[in-house]
This record gives sequence, C-alpha cells and structure tokens, in this order.
Amino acid sequence: MEIRSTYMPRPIRFIELYQYNNWRIKIYSISKYNEFVAPKTVELAKSHFGTWLLNSQNYPLDIYNIATVILHEGKEGCFALINWWIDENMMQNHVYLLSYENGNDFKAYSDKGIMACVWELEVIWFERNNWVQHVLSKAPHPDYDSYLKQHLNKD
Repeated sequence: MEIRSTYMPRPIRFIELYQYNNWRIKIYSISKYNEFVAPKTVELAKSHFGTWLLNSQNYPLDIYNIATVILHEGKEGCFALINWWIDENMMQNHVYLLSYENGNDFKAYSDKGIMACVWELEVIWFERNNWVQHVLSKAPHPDYDSYLKQHLNKD
C-alpha cells in the first residue's frame, strides 16, 4: 500500500488546565485545518469527561486524578484521546471520534485498536518525559504541580 500524503507539521497548542471534580486535566489542540480545534468541540468534549473518566475505575491500581486530553481535527473528524497515569508509570488511553459526517457526538473508537497518530504521539512523548522528570524522578516526593505547569506548544 502506498503512502498518499507527505507529512506536514500541525500546530499543537495547549488550551488549558481544566478542573473536573477531583481531576486536573491538561487539554491540547491539534488541527489539520486551523490553529486551534473549534471552541464548540472543546466544550462538547468537556461535557463527556464524566463518562470518559469512569474508565479509570477499570483497574484496581493507583490513580493520580491527572489526565491529558488531546483533541485532534484530522481527515476523519475530531479525535479525542484521554489519557491518565496509573500505578506510577503506566498510561491508560481511550480514543473517541467526532466524525464530520455524524458530528453530533463523540463515539468510542479505541475499541477498534487505534491508539494515536504521529502528531498525537508527540504530545504523549512530551507528557511521558514530563512525568519522568517531575514525578518518577522525584519519588518518594513527586512534584505533580510542576508536572501540570509544563505544556507543549509547537508549530
């Protein structure tokens, strides 16, 4: 199978550190079309945080109530990846898709085996390095606040 398009950088923008109940959530935007994902898409994603975060109860491991959400407007629609750290050094990942055809709601998509694309992996790699630096390397006194203050913004 051929590769049909040449890789082009996409703007990666930190939107905000969002408080949802007892969770602190870093929200990122990536878009093939614009500098930021549309604000209405961000608000729609936020309306799903309660449901999406229920997945954190699937494993009887330590959860830190710190998550990262990546909203990515790609060719199929807007993907929403929500990740959180569990058991010190593992990340749970769930992917949802707001398709351009049926753009009323995000639908579960990680059940199809998808994890992340090359642009999303850049945010995940940044967050991984940040977690190592401020949390794992500081054990037994992790610095969660410093972790949360670090954000990726890239063209």
